[in-house]
Amino acid sequence: MSNETNETITTDEVLQAQDAWAKAVVAQDVNGLAALYDYEVLLFKPTMAAKIRTDASGTRSYFVGGDSRFPGDKGFLHHGFTNVRFESTRGPVLNKDGSSALDMGHYYFRAPDESIVMADYSFGYHKRDNKVLITLHHSSFNVENAG
Repeated sequence: MSNETNETITTDEVLQAQDAWAKAVVAQDVNGLAALYDYEVLLFKPTMAAKIRTDASGTRSYFVGGDSRFPGDKGFLHHGFTNVRFESTRGPVLNKDGSSALDMGHYYFRAPDESIVMADYSFGYHKRDNKVLITLHHSSFNVENAG
């Protein structure tokens, strides 16, 4: 298993990947979301979950529930968010050789009742077969909003 892709990644491509992720959340498209992750090297710690995931079934379970290995998963997509907006702290930050990118900031999820849920995110990306894929996804509630 190698994470060497030998493909350069651009800031615009990372922003497009974030937009695709946000649109898939709003569309409740678990297949579209699953296609955005590179399961050969994935590290995924979702906001509303205790366990880290490294494979497709764990990722899918977070988004829609139903995997007995993750009994706490209620299905993130079932919240029915109507909008998702990424607010980057300074990025995306590209690796010097262009082989990967990182981004960190806050993202905002608009709920059906128009309330806004904010969480902190860290995403890592690389490019494989000319497609930008998520290699790292860590998300948590902001301590100021944790109650």
